[in-house]
Amino acid sequence: MSLTIYFYYFMTSESIKPKSIAINKIPLWFWIIFSSVAALTLVSTGLYFAKSTRLSVAAQQDQTPLIQRRDSLLAERDILQSNWLKTLNPLAKKIQGDLIWSSLQQKGYMRFANLPELSAQQVYHLWIYDLEYSVKEPVSSTKFQADPHVRKEFVVEVVAEKVVKKPYKFVLKIETDAQPDQILLLAQP
Repeated sequence: MSLTIYFYYFMTSESIKPKSIAINKIPLWFWIIFSSVAALTLVSTGLYFAKSTRLSVAAQQDQTPLIQRRDSLLAERDILQSNWLKTLNPLAKKIQGDLIWSSLQQKGYMRFANLPELSAQQVYHLWIYDLEYSVKEPVSSTKFQADPHVRKEFVVEVVAEKVVKKPYKFVLKIETDAQPDQILLLAQP
């Protein structure tokens, strides 16, 4: 009989009953602050994605005139066109695109997909090698940075600092003030 009483006491003991968290014991001010933080997080996340989407659309619309001018330049009779040749630079691994140049118009266009974004101290710089000039003195051309908001193709206009009559090689480098230049891509029409 004593075993039955002990078993009954053991089964009804307060130590065995599950303890519930008393939600009503958390102060009201905690719930107000918690709700405010959650609401601010949701609003800021929504605003971030809305801004990012608007920037992407605007950046792509800014590219439309360049794409149209590139397409019209392709109709020229003296056009040189070449796909980008990748170098051993690991940044060039996923880059795709091409370059067109017209010696009559003295301009061209570079087209890229998956062009990596550079740090603020770095810049892309296109150099044009011309048979009219020394190999040691390529013609400096367009300097630019990639637009991270352009999701499709990224088009850049090419304007040389000197007249280019007989181009045979285009070299795209990454230039930094503190470090030596890195060759990223080549185009040889």
